[in-house]
Parts: sequence; structure tokens; C-alpha cells
Amino acid sequence: MSARAAFPSPLQTQYKAQAVLDRLAALRAAREHWTPAWRELAEQIMPRKGLQAYGLALGARPGDEAVFDSTPAHSLELLASALGGLLTNPALPWFDLKLHRGAPGSEEIRGFLSACRERLLALFNTEATGFQACVHELYLDLCLFGTAVLYVEPDPDSLVRFNARPLFEVHLAEDARGVVDTVIRTYSLTARQAWSQWGLACSPDVQKLAQESPEARVNLVHAVFPRQERNPASPASADFPYACFFLEQDSGVVLEESGYHELPYMCPRWAKVSGEAYGRGPGLTALSDVRVLNAMSRTALMAAEKMSDPPLMVPDDGFLGPIHSGPGGLSYYRAGSQDRIEALPVRVDLGSIEAMIERRRQSIRRIFLADQLAPEATNSTATEARIRQAEKMRILGPVLGRMQTEFLAPLIERAFNILLREGELPPWPKGLPQGSLRVDYATPIAQAQRQAEAENLGQAVRYLEPLLTGGDPFHVLDNFEPDAMARHAATLFGLPAEYLRPKEHVEAVRQARKP
Repeated sequence: MSARAAFPSPLQTQYKAQAVLDRLAALRAAREHWTPAWRELAEQIMPRKGLQAYGLALGARPGDEAVFDSTPAHSLELLASALGGLLTNPALPWFDLKLHRGAPGSEEIRGFLSACRERLLALFNTEATGFQACVHELYLDLCLFGTAVLYVEPDPDSLVRFNARPLFEVHLAEDARGVVDTVIRTYSLTARQAWSQWGLACSPDVQKLAQESPEARVNLVHAVFPRQERNPASPASADFPYACFFLEQDSGVVLEESGYHELPYMCPRWAKVSGEAYGRGPGLTALSDVRVLNAMSRTALMAAEKMSDPPLMVPDDGFLGPIHSGPGGLSYYRAGSQDRIEALPVRVDLGSIEAMIERRRQSIRRIFLADQLAPEATNSTATEARIRQAEKMRILGPVLGRMQTEFLAPLIERAFNILLREGELPPWPKGLPQGSLRVDYATPIAQAQRQAEAENLGQAVRYLEPLLTGGDPFHVLDNFEPDAMARHAATLFGLPAEYLRPKEHVEAVRQARKP
């Protein structure tokens, strides 16, 4: 929970609460044209993602009546899992902390960066924080709807708590640069939960519900937006960069007014049109194919059912009693009658229907990048694998680059600052300026770039090798700085920073080696 501030006067509180509710109404109206598309995406591909759209409680049975083929859902799951493996793989160190060029780099600072990275990776992989559990849901929302939301808050037990929020409860707004800076979320808690969290700040109606009907739902609003007027030097939460309000949606009662040092919501978009706050993902691109696939699958099932259990043509006379068409059924007819029960001819080319369905399935798999994420053939050479990997990265590059900007960077910054404020990181080194840290990502794009640089370095060395035969007779090596090349090569191949000696230590070793 954010740091709390003393409540202002009742009149100021009422004015602020009404301003938040007015802002919510405006953002809800701006989001209105997106809601039908999100509902249809959930209905056609993954119905459990649409429970909130219809006001159903989490855990209710999703309405999957419109789904007749599992290919879209399976393709969605594969793409979400691939993003998890590419961006936040728990089995690999998926980021590193480095210094900006020109920042001082002592042994103390390198040790500080290494300790911070290990602490952050342990935080993201700890079960208590819930990161690995909820980040997969975030990737599902991102691929399905094009927009996803992750809430990051301090927690007294696990230090940091991660929570993926349903898109249907979130309303977004951007600043002039196209960066999400305002999030207003509508959600509900039971009266007992609301009373436990805010106590006497709850309205009398909620307090009464907590006593009489503790499981009754209470509609709430959580609004976070940039604070326009504040004192940057003040440590009070009322002067934090982001304002925070918790309200009762029905009564407008302010439950809590506080602030955040950073925006607690990460809101990545798959791709977006300039001026729109919400993104567009592969799910929206594949929606027309998904509609047709579900309709064709339904028709194919009906056709197959008719062929296996066709309609019967029965004469209006000649049979005694009802017709029994089930297995082993007996139907009696008058002796000597020529009337017989015949099946109505049903002619359906199921092969052609299945071929059309398979074309739609392949189209959906391509839209969800199944062809780009497929593993390399086992008989491929290293050169072929490298060329294919470069082609895949060119296609995935824009998406992964946006994810780094809108998700990974603010996520790591938020978690780092929470741990730093809680005293869970080593002391900040003396002489290290604020803002001198940067994050290096171990994503496939970064790895492909490093591999290309390493290949260029190897080609240059191989090209100059004939000139170096015989002890460098032409003094070619005078043009190069071997120490810089060695350190750059170590960086390209991802060696940990602690493997490299500081430059001053290298110089001391060389001096000690001299006779």
C-alpha cells in the first residue's frame, strides 16, 4: 500500500473525490468503443478473460458456447509462454545492471551492482511475490487484447507484491509523450475486506454491511495520476510525484489519500495507434479468422452429425406404434406392407470443409507467430540457425522493444526503488551519482546484436591474420588497443562483470610482473 497522508478538510476531500469520479466517467466514455471488441475477443478465444466484462465473479463458469475450435486459445497460450521465456525467463538472468558511459566504476560500485541484480532476480523468482504466477496472465492479456496491466505494490511480508489486473476494470490516459501516466481502476471487495483495510474511514453503510453481510460486495475506485502541485523537497506522501485515491464508488467517500514515488501500474501495449491509450494485439488481428473458424467448425460438427445420424423418411401409414431409431430398437410394421423407413440423403464433402478449416487454423497460428517461434531443425548448421534467428528478431524486434520500454524498464525501476527504500539493498556507494545506472536486457534481440558484433570482431581478426604471420612484421597491432578489445569481447559473450579485474588491478599485476 502507498504511504498515507493526513486527510484535508471535508470540503477539500469531497471536491477531490468528485473530481476523481468525473475523471473516471470521462475515461470510461473514451474507452466505451473498445469494450465490445474485448468482449468478443474473450468470447471467441478465451472466455475466462471476459468474466469481468459481464460483472461475473472470478471463479464463475466462463460462457464458452461460442468456442468450437481450440486452435486460437492454444496459439495464444504458446505465444504468451514464448514471451515469458524470451523476456522474463526464471531460469536465466534476464537483465543486468550497468553504469552509463562515463560514470565512475570502482570495485565497490561493481560489487553494489552485482548484489542489487542478484537481489532483484531473487525477488522476481520468489513464490511469495507472485511475479512468475501473474506475469503469464499479463502476457495472455497483452497478446489477446493488445493491452495488459500489472500492479506493483510494497508488501509487509514479501516486500513487493505483483498483481495482474483484468483489463475490463482499468481506465488509462497518456501524457503528451504517449506514455501512460494515469490509471483509474474500478474493482470490488467484500465489506469485510474493505473494513479490514480502511476501518473507520469506510462509510456508515459499508461499516453496517461489514457487521451484517460481511461477504457483500463493495464497489471501489483506485485512482493514480501525476500530482500537479507539490513540494519536491517534502517527504510527505501528499508531495509524492503521483497522487493516489481510494474511493467508495457508490457513496464517493474517500477511504485513503496518499501518493507514490513511481507509477505502480505497468501498462504495456503490443502495438498502438498514435493518440490511442489502448493497444492492439494479435488477437484483434486474428479475430475475423477466429469468427470464421468457430462458425465453420460448428457447421462441420452439424454436418458430421447428420451423416452419422441422418433424418429419417417415415411413411404416414403402415407402422404400428412409435419408431425406435436407436441401437437395437424394434419398429413394427403391418405384414405385407411395402413401406420402409429410409434415411434422408445427406451429401456433405467433409474433406473440403476440413481443408478450409485447416487453412484458417494455419492463418491463426501465423498471426500468433507460431512459425517464428518454432524451434530450429536439428540438422541446421550454425550459420543457417544464426540467419534464421536474425530473421525472427527482425519480426519480433518492435514488440520486444516496446515491452522493454513500457514493461521491463518501469518494472525493474519500481522494484529496485522499493527495495532501496526498505533497506533491502546494499548502501548506495559514495561517488556514484543518482541516475547513473542503466539496465541491460538479456533478450534475444540483445543477444542477436551481441552475436553480430562478435562475428564482426572475429571476421576482422581472421582478415588481418595473414599480416600478423611472422611476429607482426608490419606492426599492424599498433592500430589496436588489446585491453579494450578483450573487455569488449567479454561483454559480447555475456561474462559476469565480477569475472573481469578492475583496470587498476590489471595495471598493478603488470607492474609486479616487471623485473
